[in-house]
Order: sequence, then structure tokens, then C-alpha cells
Amino acid sequence: MTELEPKLIELHKKLEQHISEQKSNWKSFVYAQQMGFYQGFEEIKLPGCRPTEKRLDRYGIKNYFTSEKIALDIGCNCGFFVLHVSKFVKHVDGVEINPYLVNIGIDTQKFLDIKNVGFFPSRFEDYKPTRKYDIVFSLANDDTIDGNTEFTFNEYIEKIQGLLNEGGHLMWETISPDTYDPELFKPKRLVLEKRFRLLEEKMVKSEYPVNVPERRFLVFQNN
Repeated sequence: MTELEPKLIELHKKLEQHISEQKSNWKSFVYAQQMGFYQGFEEIKLPGCRPTEKRLDRYGIKNYFTSEKIALDIGCNCGFFVLHVSKFVKHVDGVEINPYLVNIGIDTQKFLDIKNVGFFPSRFEDYKPTRKYDIVFSLANDDTIDGNTEFTFNEYIEKIQGLLNEGGHLMWETISPDTYDPELFKPKRLVLEKRFRLLEEKMVKSEYPVNVPERRFLVFQNN
């Protein structure tokens, strides 16, 4: 195992403190609670259930990124995916209801000195951005098991469409139930394809949870 630099050790301790505070104070369900971090981030040598850099590579969507694009990640967890994507676009916002995860993202952003990222501790229902986006990520996040989601699926999609610029792209990854039971995804697919144009669809590897080794990934365009 590679020995970590002192600055990385200090950062890891700070991030793990947020995880500890979350376990004590956050009453809602937390993905990967027993393992620590849902998202891993090789750039800071931090393991997690889903490796951020490999995850983006598997999606195969960097061709949609340019230095002029502005993106939003809904339910960004600890923000590592947001921070990684920031290398390829003009700006990325991440909205996440769990304030302890938001603090992890902010501390990592400061450590890496990343300027083109904004983190917002909020439910997506309550999120009121001052801009529209060229790319919106909904990565296994259109429904949750923590009881904090009030939007119906139609309301969720309607808000996303309202936040997307004309011609913008929705990057969609299915939640676990929709992956291992395709029939559950059919009604959602009908809604999505009614509002957006489907450009790509593929199955991508997923390490978490272990009973869902692959997830469906789709790219839509806002017409």
C-alpha cells in the first residue's frame, strides 16, 4: 500500500470526521454507511464503493463536455464526481440534502483548490438555482429510500427539464430496482422519452450494491 503524504493524511482525517458526525447526527439512510464513503476518489487516494474516475470513464460521455458547458449533479453525495467533472467543463454545481456529505465536498474542493464548483445543501425539491444548465446528471437518484423525496417522478423530470437549456443533455443512471427489474423502469422510460430525445443507452459496471453488478445508463437531449 502506498504511503500517503502528510497533507493527504490530514485531509482524510478531516473527511472521516464528517463521516463520524454524520453517523451520530444524520437520522436518514446513508449509502455505504458501514463502509465509510460511497464515492471513491483516486485523486486524493480515498477508496469508496464506487470509484469516481472509473465511473466517468465507463459512462463514456466526455465527448459531451466542453470548456463552455455548465453542469448540475443532483444528489451529488460527497461531491467527488462533481470535482472530477469540473476538469472538463466551465462550471459544475452539486446539490445534496445531507450537509455532512456537502462538507466533505467543500473540504476536498478547498484542498484541490478547485474554483469552478458550487455545493448546495438542499433537497432538489427546494433547490432554486439562478442559472440553467447544459448538462444535468441524475445518477441513480430519481428515488430514494430515506423518505426525503416528495416529488413524483413526473415532477422530478419536469423540474430537470426546466433547468436544462435547449439542446442540453440529461445523463441518467438507473436506481437499483429499475436495473434488476426492467419492468419497473418502463413507465419512467415512457416519461423520459416523451420529454427528451434518447441519444445513447448502455449497461455499465457498478460495484455497489453487490447484487446490482451493472446499471443502465442513458443520455437524453432536451429538444
